Amino acid sequence: MAIQSASSVAALSAVVALLACGGSTGPQGPAGPPADRTKLYCNVVGQTLDDTHLTVTAYCNSKADLPWTGDCGGQGPQGLYLEASQPVSWNDGTTPAGWQCNWVPYNAVPPSFTGSAEICCYKM
Repeated sequence: MAIQSASSVAALSAVVALLACGGSTGPQGPAGPPADRTKLYCNVVGQTLDDTHLTVTAYCNSKADLPWTGDCGGQGPQGLYLEASQPVSWNDGTTPAGWQCNWVPYNAVPPSFTGSAEICCYKM
């Protein structure tokens, strides 16, 4: 009588278990992620900001469109720093997704500067 190693027994058990799992093929799964690059678009919103308004937000064109990525731009002048570069409403299907950029003063606020927000989306 031959003595089998534990790994041989485990491998044989796995093969037997797989062979016992016969049956019909299940239903088709959901489609994969979007693959048509022509449906990707980006919206950029540039605004002149001042000490009363330091936030810029860019939105997808439609609430059905999928947000892809976002970014903040514009050279903040001395006295400001970019505090937040963040998604807006990405989990809320009732409104278009957005990307928000918020600057905060750490010294005297300059009279004005141009900031921008960009969001890239997939058109559904």
